[in-house]
Amino acid sequence: MKFTVKRPHQGDRWYNVGDTREATETSVKHLVAKGVLVPVEAGGKTKAATKPANKGAPTVQNKAADA
Repeated sequence: MKFTVKRPHQGDRWYNVGDTREATETSVKHLVAKGVLVPVEAGGKTKAATKPANKGAPTVQNKAADA
């Protein structure tokens, strides 16, 4: 699996920010947990952030005006 490097570190060699590292998930899970590495999807992009629970709910423009 491929990972994007977010913080420089030494693995089998030195990795700088922005490098791509290929490793098994189990061997680098401690680096993923600490935010050093981020998994890359097959399309080459990093995983997207979680989406809001309810996108259809209207946003409140001014809470003071509702009272």
